[in-house]
Amino acid sequence: MVEPVSSSTIAKVANQARAATDHVAEKATDAITSARDSVRESVDSVAGRADAASRWASDKVEAVRKGPDDLLNAGAEYIRARPYACVGFALAFGYLVGRLRS
Repeated sequence: MVEPVSSSTIAKVANQARAATDHVAEKATDAITSARDSVRESVDSVAGRADAASRWASDKVEAVRKGPDDLLNAGAEYIRARPYACVGFALAFGYLVGRLRS
C-alpha cells in the first residue's frame, strides 16, 4: 500500500519547484534584457550613421546649389573692382569672335 505523503514533503517539493522556476525566469529575463540592449545599441548605431549620411548628402546638395551663385557673385565682385579692364576685355573678345566668324 502507498503511504500518504506528508504536507511538509509536499511543501518542500513545492518550494524546490518554485525556486527552480524563479531561477529559470531570472536567467530568461537576463537573456532578454541583454538581447534588448544589444538590439537597441545596433539600432542607435544605424540611426546615427544614417543621420550622418543624410547630413553629408544635404550639405553636398546645398553646395551644388550654391555653386553657380557663388561663381556669379565672384564675377560681379571682380567686375566692380576692375570695371575698365572688364570692358576692355569684353571689347577685345567681341572683336576676336567677330573676326573668326567672318
